[in-house]
Amino acid sequence: MYYMARAAKTIFRLKVAVAVLSVAVAALALYIAYPSVELAVSGQPYGSRLTGINSPLSSYQLSVINNAPNSYFENAGEMLLNLSIKGEQSINRTYGGPLFEESLSHPVQHAPLVVDSKPSVIYIGAISCIYCGENRWAMALALSRFGKFGSLYTGYSSIGDGDVPTLYWVPQNYTSTGSVRYGNDYNSSYINFFSAEYDSPISGGFQFPASSNPIKIFVANATNQSYYSAMSLMNGTGLFQGTPYTFWGTSFNLGASGVVFGNGTSSTAISNKPPLTYMSHSQIFNMLHNFNSTFAYEEYAVADVYVAQVCSSINNTASACSLPAIRRFEAEMGI
Repeated sequence: MYYMARAAKTIFRLKVAVAVLSVAVAALALYIAYPSVELAVSGQPYGSRLTGINSPLSSYQLSVINNAPNSYFENAGEMLLNLSIKGEQSINRTYGGPLFEESLSHPVQHAPLVVDSKPSVIYIGAISCIYCGENRWAMALALSRFGKFGSLYTGYSSIGDGDVPTLYWVPQNYTSTGSVRYGNDYNSSYINFFSAEYDSPISGGFQFPASSNPIKIFVANATNQSYYSAMSLMNGTGLFQGTPYTFWGTSFNLGASGVVFGNGTSSTAISNKPPLTYMSHSQIFNMLHNFNSTFAYEEYAVADVYVAQVCSSINNTASACSLPAIRRFEAEMGI
């Protein structure tokens, strides 16, 4: 079953890669035909976007993340579970659509890492990683249900791995040959959030420590005892399979539990919004704020996975934990 699951995930990623390449051609046609359309690549060809890296979010953008109403999470969750998101299908607790997949499979369980009397969320990623890039949007939304971000920053995955617009927990080093950056500006009375990012040049492709045990570098360079404990937990399980590698209260996610690569397919890109690779940060924030697009429904639905996993580790004490959709997600995942 393990190898079948890994094979299925590999096939899905290949399909996504082909779909994104197809949309690249369509998006280029759109830009040529309609140069006034707001594309992230306007004035900066794909693979050369450097503007705005490490820029702090505006107050409006930060509010979109911190102050999203619980109704968005509830409605998106119910839409996913009821198969009412456009183009969605479900097989064995895996929900999919054009450039979208979300799994409600039972996550690997582990005792919580309790620091200052609170369970912890732990994230290990890489700034070059396209799956980390797309997943941070849903992660930030999920974390907002339990606390607030004082700051977040804009960036991209590497030029050689999708060049997707993303968020960063702290400013990152796009010229590093392999350093680790820890920390975030997040505060919660429910949970701790420990984040670590592997930095590498934006001009390259996906990069991560070339080692039989790559998580060791995150342990060795931990900046304090709490981060040492968090990284040691992630290293000690032997579960690492790739980035993002996350732990939500008591649940390990071996990769992204959901991927959202855009609102459309190659056949609809010219008449609809282009996918995530070609969207600007402002477009993404506006869609998350307005909650009237397939892209927004999918992002909040993916966030619901992480919300449900945290809720199960804090005895459902946060307000979002009382949402019927979150309770349904907990039941689906067996937590």
